[in-house]
Amino acid sequence: MTYPRRFRCLALVFPWFLRNQAFPGKGRAGKGHLASPARWRDIFGMDRCFRRQARAIGFFAAALAGLALAGWGTWARASVSLGELASRPPEALPGGGRPWERLANPLVLRVQKALAESGRYRGPVNGRMNPVLEAAIRAYQKSTGLKVDGRVSEALAGQMETGAKVAGLLKRLQRTRHDNIETARRALLDQPATRRLITGDDDGTAETADPTRDPARCFRDPTVRCLLAEASESAKAIYKPEMRDWALGEILAAQAKAGFAKEAMQTVARIGDPRLIMVALRNIAKAQAASGRGEEALAAAEIVPDAGKRVEAFAAIAAIHVQGGDKIAAKATVRRLLADLAEVENRLTRVTYHARAAVILSLAGDARTAEENLKAAETLAQSLSAAAQKGAALRHVASALAEMNLTARALGILGEVDADSERTPVLIATAISQAKGGDAAQALLTAESIDAVRYRAVVLSRIAQAQAKAGDRTAARETVNKAIAAAESIELRYARDYAASRIAFAGQQIDNGSGGKDFDEAVKMALTIGDDRLRAQTLWTISAQQGRAGDKTGARRTEKLAETATNDIKSSLSQVWMFCEIAMNHSAADERDAAWRAFGRGLAVAEKVNNVWGRARVLGKLAATMVGLIDAGAASGK
Repeated sequence: MTYPRRFRCLALVFPWFLRNQAFPGKGRAGKGHLASPARWRDIFGMDRCFRRQARAIGFFAAALAGLALAGWGTWARASVSLGELASRPPEALPGGGRPWERLANPLVLRVQKALAESGRYRGPVNGRMNPVLEAAIRAYQKSTGLKVDGRVSEALAGQMETGAKVAGLLKRLQRTRHDNIETARRALLDQPATRRLITGDDDGTAETADPTRDPARCFRDPTVRCLLAEASESAKAIYKPEMRDWALGEILAAQAKAGFAKEAMQTVARIGDPRLIMVALRNIAKAQAASGRGEEALAAAEIVPDAGKRVEAFAAIAAIHVQGGDKIAAKATVRRLLADLAEVENRLTRVTYHARAAVILSLAGDARTAEENLKAAETLAQSLSAAAQKGAALRHVASALAEMNLTARALGILGEVDADSERTPVLIATAISQAKGGDAAQALLTAESIDAVRYRAVVLSRIAQAQAKAGDRTAARETVNKAIAAAESIELRYARDYAASRIAFAGQQIDNGSGGKDFDEAVKMALTIGDDRLRAQTLWTISAQQGRAGDKTGARRTEKLAETATNDIKSSLSQVWMFCEIAMNHSAADERDAAWRAFGRGLAVAEKVNNVWGRARVLGKLAATMVGLIDAGAASGK
C-alpha cells in the first residue's frame, strides 16, 4: 500500500505550496510573504518524505513542491536559507532588495534597456527573460539580418547598445534641428524686410518646371541670364527639399554676383529651410561685394536677422574690399562689424571676429585699431574657463598675429596652447608668413616643428614657391625634395594626393623657363596623384605654366595627359567645376582666350548632364564663372 504514504507526503507539501509558491504576491516572488524561519525549516521533514517517494511521485510532485525541493537535501538547505532571507524586510538585507532581484542577469538587463530605449520593447526591465523580451529580440535580429534565435549574447547586447546610442543621437540632432529652424523662422518673421521670404510654400512642392523650354539655344549661344534661367527651371524639378535648397543657394549667389538682386531675393523665397535663408542672405551680400557692388552688399547684410551671420557677412565684405585695394570701404565695413559684434553672446565667436577685424584693419593701414582688436581678442580668450575653448580662442589670436607678420608674438601665444589640432594651424600660418616675408630659414624651422606630415609637406611646398619667387631656385629645389620626403610618409590617400599636387605646383613655378627639368619632375609628381580630378587639374595647371614659359611642345604633351585624366573623372559635375576654376585661373593671368576655352569645355560637359540637381548646380556655376570672365574683361579693357 504505497498510495497512503504518498498522499501523506503530498499532504505535507501542498499546504506549504499554496501558501509560499502558488499565488502571485505571496511566497518567494512577492512582497507579502510572512512565513517564519521555523516554518521554512519544516521543509526538511518534507524533504525526507520526498526522498522516499520521489521515484514513485516523479516530477509532478517535484514541480508542486517547487524548485526548493527538486534537488533533495542540498537544494532544501539552500531553499531554507533563501526562504529565511525572503521573510526579512528588504532594508534588512545586505545591499538591499530581494536576493532573486539581485540575481538578475546583467546581460539580459542591458538588452532590455537597449530595446526599451529604441522603442522595440515595452516589458519589465528587470534583467530576467520573458516572452515579450524574446519576441523583441527575435524581431530585432530579423530586422538587422542576424540569426533569429531569441538568445542573448554579449555581441548582441553590444550591437543593440550602439544602435540605441546612435538612435538617441539622431533624435537629439533632430530636436536641435527643429529648434534651430524655429529660431531662424522667428528671426526672419520679426523683420519686415525678411518676413515675406517665408510666407510662401516652405517645401516648394507647388513648383513645376516649364516642359516647353528649349535649353539647346542657351548652350549654343550662352548668356548669364539664360544659364541662370535654365538653372532655376531645373531646380524646380528636384524632388528632395534639402537637395533643392542646396542648388537654390548656389543659384542665388550667381544671381547676386550678376547684379540680379530682384531675382536673387525671389530665389531666396523658394528656399524651404529658414536656416538656409539666413545663409543665403549672407551669400548674397558676399557675392555683391565680390562684384564691386559695395553699397548693395552692405544693404543685403543689414537685413540678415541673426547677428552672427550678419557679422560674418560684414567680415567677408571687408576682406573683399581690402583685397581689392579699397581701404576706406574696408575700414568702414569693419566698424559696422564691430557694432554688431557686441550683440553676439558666444565669446569664442567674438574672439574670432575681433581677430579677423585686426587682420583686415592692419592690411587697410589702421595699425592702432588693429592692435586694439588684438588686445580685445586676447583678453576674451584668456577669460574662457573651458580649456578646449580657450585653446581654440588663442589659436585665432595667434593666427591673426601670424597673418600680420607678428610671428614672434604668435609663437609666444602658441606656448599657451596644448592641443596639436589648435597648434598646427598657427604653425602653418606662421611658416607661410615667414616665407613671404623673406625669412625662409626661419620658415623651414617652423615647418619642421609641425608634427603632422600631411600639413608639413604642404607648408614646405609653399615655402619652396616663396623661395622660387625670390629667385633662389637651388634652395627651392632642396625644399621641394623635403616636401617629397614628407609626402611619401603620409598614410591617408587623398592627403597624400593633395600634397603631391602642391609639390607639383611648386615645381612648375621653380622652372618658369629654366630648361624644362623642373616641369618634367612636376608632371611626374602629378601622375602619382590617385584622385582623378586633382590629377587632371594639376596637369592642366602645369600645361598652362609651360605655355607661359614658352615651352609649347611640353605644354601640348602635358595637355594630352590632362585630357586623359579628365576623361577618367566619373562625375560630370566635378569636370564642370574643374574647368570653371581653370577658366578663372587663366583670367587671373590675363589669358582671355585660354579662359574662354576652358569655359567652353565646361559648358560642353554641362549640356550632357541630365540629373536635375546636378544640372541646376553646374549651370549656376557656369553663370557665376561667366560673370567673372566678363567683369575681368571689362576691367582689363578686353
